[in-house]
Amino acid sequence: MADKSGKTEAPTPKRKREAKKKGQVARSQELVIWAQLFAVAIVLPGTLAHVAGSFRDLTSRMGHLIVMPDENQALTMLTNGLFQVMLGILPLAAVVVGVGLVGNFAQIGLPSGLHGLKPKPERVNPFKGFKRLFSPQSGWETVKVLARTAILAGVAVPPVRHIATQIVAMGNPDLDSILRVVGQDSLTMLRNTALAGLLLAVVDYGLQKRRVMGMLRMTKQEVKEEHRLTDGDPHVKALIRGRQMEMSRNRMMAQVATATAVIVNPTHVAVAIRYEPGGPAPVVVAKGRGAIALRIREEAHKNRVPIMQDIPLARALHAACELGQEIPVDLYEAVARVLAVVMSLRAPV
Repeated sequence: MADKSGKTEAPTPKRKREAKKKGQVARSQELVIWAQLFAVAIVLPGTLAHVAGSFRDLTSRMGHLIVMPDENQALTMLTNGLFQVMLGILPLAAVVVGVGLVGNFAQIGLPSGLHGLKPKPERVNPFKGFKRLFSPQSGWETVKVLARTAILAGVAVPPVRHIATQIVAMGNPDLDSILRVVGQDSLTMLRNTALAGLLLAVVDYGLQKRRVMGMLRMTKQEVKEEHRLTDGDPHVKALIRGRQMEMSRNRMMAQVATATAVIVNPTHVAVAIRYEPGGPAPVVVAKGRGAIALRIREEAHKNRVPIMQDIPLARALHAACELGQEIPVDLYEAVARVLAVVMSLRAPV
């Protein structure tokens, strides 16, 4: 579907990073809260069982202590009892903290700046606040609250009715029976309510994500401009590459003066090689085709470097060797013949 504003392109990674620094990210605090509540509903039965066991153990010991009072034993008993209670609550606290950290990290990742924490004048402007109060977004939030309340009420009311029905059916129940019924159905209600709230929060987060991504969409021109600023102007980059190639060619041409011979083909290809008697294999110090080959020959004439015509050898060296590379073994014999001629020309008559 076309965007009337022309923002048809998905936001780039750079645009997303900048939005994250400004706090423009999809985030649902309710998603974390409901996830924590659901985790509590799962872990709570085990926690309550452990705490209840600790209290029962503490109560049985207190009976013996009443018969034979001892201050040190009472202090030790109280300390151990509190430690057991804290030990039972620790997993529950760890689950709540862990779910909170994971939930926030999954939504917004690691914080990338404090820009979102900076005070904004428009947030305290009464006129803009009044405008936001009657904005479409405010209306949507009201609809969400009403829908969420209706759904959660629909999930929570049946268990409450079931608890009341069971208690009435018992006739004259004792406290333990009431607590057992209330406890079991309350945990079920808590779990179902938390699950419903979590599903609603996931839907809400998805809608927020879609809204934020829609706000961050870009026009084709904005994408092109960002690429230009990020990668650099293509014309400038081409100019830099041209300068670099020219500098590289100039350094190569300077090496022609140190060459032992230049092997040509006869006008299209030129390869300059350098050989030091007693040293390793000859090395290619310059090579090129067309205009570059012509410059190599000119540099060779200028510096009185012998130019030898050998069409197959010139082509083979140009194809097989890079600058600064020794010639391959299979060309030793052909190059040796050329060097022999060059050395004979240098020998005194």
